[in-house]
Amino acid sequence: MTTARVVGAAEDRDAWRQGAVVVTGSALIATRSARLAALGIAHGLTRRVPGLGLAEGNVGFGAPRDPVDAWQMRQSWCAAVGVDPDSLVAVRQTHGAGVVCATRADAGRGARPGSEPLAAADAIITAESGLTLITLHADCLPILLCDPDTPAVAAVHAGWRGTVGDVAGATVRAMEREFDSRPASLIAYVGPGIGACCYEVGPDVIEGWRNAAGPAAAIALRQVGPAWHFDGRRANRWLLERAGVARANIEVSDVCTRCHGQAWFSHRGQGAATGRFAAMISLGAM
Repeated sequence: MTTARVVGAAEDRDAWRQGAVVVTGSALIATRSARLAALGIAHGLTRRVPGLGLAEGNVGFGAPRDPVDAWQMRQSWCAAVGVDPDSLVAVRQTHGAGVVCATRADAGRGARPGSEPLAAADAIITAESGLTLITLHADCLPILLCDPDTPAVAAVHAGWRGTVGDVAGATVRAMEREFDSRPASLIAYVGPGIGACCYEVGPDVIEGWRNAAGPAAAIALRQVGPAWHFDGRRANRWLLERAGVARANIEVSDVCTRCHGQAWFSHRGQGAATGRFAAMISLGAM
């Protein structure tokens, strides 16, 4: 049986940059934010693990996935993060900027194969214990937010459409509206996703971002010869700051999921049929 443990991002940084298998001995490792870990917030990111289950640790349910194996992977990764798999709350991700608030009654929505997700949205917020918010990724950025004062947490799926639609800012504003969170007090973690190094984009992304960011758009656009590359990490940091989150409270991973495809699922690197890694966050058990 695999014994689960969680290590901090700094501790295992070299391993996943080198594409090392993330089962070390008998330990299944979930990636964490140093800032959120310091607050004692239960959270973690799953990864691609060659040899784990039938699909390298994939926690997604998308066809042609084996549902029994997918649920087993969710249970294994939840053990690594330290949360109850039946506390998971998922949404039907639409690559938009919709935000939904989860309550204790929503525990288990979208958790098991065949269960109905909470809603069509790309961000989930809650101020209740007994829930674990989960979003799924394969290059799109995971963003985890915590209001340590209320307390409240959020999980965000930020692809390019969600980024230009300001899903990050929409989530901050939803926490402010629903929980009286103070944006300047929020702690944010922008996790691994496709980097500007690998993210060549077309006119739709460029125009969408320029419309969203105005004069500041250049911070997230890079011209490489005739091609344009988009920096989703810098874009979402800027959007979080614009929404009032203090720069010092934003932790940003520098891991590109395409460059390090041995350890992360990547749509650009592995194709549309690749698996999904998860980002999870919880205020703990009831």
